[in-house]
Amino acid sequence: MNSTSPIPQTYASLYYKGLGADNFLLGVIAFAGSIALALVQFPGGYLADKHGRRWLVFSMTFAVALSSLFFVFAPSWQFIVVGLMIQNFCLLYQPALFAIMLDSVSPENRGAGFTLQNVISSLVGLPAAIIAGYLVLVFNLDRGVRIAYLIVTVAYFAAAVLRVNLKETLQSNNHGSRPNFLDALREYPRSVRESLQVWSKVPRDAFYLFLSVTGVSSLVVGCSTYFVVYATSVLRIGNFQWALVMAFMSLTAAVPAIIAGLRMDRIGRKSFLVLAFLLYTPAMLIFVWANFYMLLIAFFFFGLGQTLQSSSYQSLLGDLVPREFRGKVVGCGQFFMYISQAFTALLVGALYSYVWAPLPFLLLAFFAIPMASLVLFRVFEATVREV
Repeated sequence: MNSTSPIPQTYASLYYKGLGADNFLLGVIAFAGSIALALVQFPGGYLADKHGRRWLVFSMTFAVALSSLFFVFAPSWQFIVVGLMIQNFCLLYQPALFAIMLDSVSPENRGAGFTLQNVISSLVGLPAAIIAGYLVLVFNLDRGVRIAYLIVTVAYFAAAVLRVNLKETLQSNNHGSRPNFLDALREYPRSVRESLQVWSKVPRDAFYLFLSVTGVSSLVVGCSTYFVVYATSVLRIGNFQWALVMAFMSLTAAVPAIIAGLRMDRIGRKSFLVLAFLLYTPAMLIFVWANFYMLLIAFFFFGLGQTLQSSSYQSLLGDLVPREFRGKVVGCGQFFMYISQAFTALLVGALYSYVWAPLPFLLLAFFAIPMASLVLFRVFEATVREV
């Protein structure tokens, strides 16, 4: 999935604009997608802890694959909104997938394990930007991106077939039972209540960890929608040059990220999360006034920051949260994260469209610093790492 999804994402915002969206509507599209994703996090986490992870993951991956066809055949940006919301509803399995990953990596190898996974995911996606650039060059933007989404659909179906072979990692009385989605809807209030209550059962550090990552990620996601728009329309970077920047980001961040992941298991995860946040500051300050070569430097910092943030956050969360609560913690945390991303997307869209285009990127550059301080002073390494 990670080898193909970046292909259409390279030019997705430009594709949406070609279907009739303007700069602010790009924020509206992101808002709708994040709201849909948020609504399924509570039942997703509840089902993951009650019925197990495996069945939820592989069954809903088939649904995600099918929903990708909306992007292939969309006649207007409104169809993109519908397709994105349906696809994100199908990502009900996200908490289960996150939980099964946390369950499957031993505590002493979490930093290296998650970093290696993130780096491999980035490397297999390395050709994606070049493929996207080639498709757009040969077939034009609209047809090229549609072909890219068709490639994604085929890859997602293949991934769904592979996920049938996943092994269940949660041992419970309901092990192996298939969740009833109608029951899940009826139990939605209960899933919300139990998910909120779970924060009283885990260390307070986990809450501050979630708070800091939510704050930074919301701006990262909001700004990411406008990177290609700003680069091509304001910085006058060519479409194929943008593809080269994205490929360069995936390639150059790999080696330092692997080294950091190996050290993370020995010296702790927190310092690498602080570093990840701080890397966004030079990345965005350079990006706002960059030429092509400065963009390479900016997105080296940005890509390394994203990789370090993901692996250190996943490792810290696994260390702090017991296995039986991971589905609910992930589901509840991601609910508020996606709600935050939704409204931040609208804010970023308004600032970009109606105030000053560079402003969202500068906000990320400066907001990352207090969030790094929050991690530094309020999040502590687990004395005993959860299995």
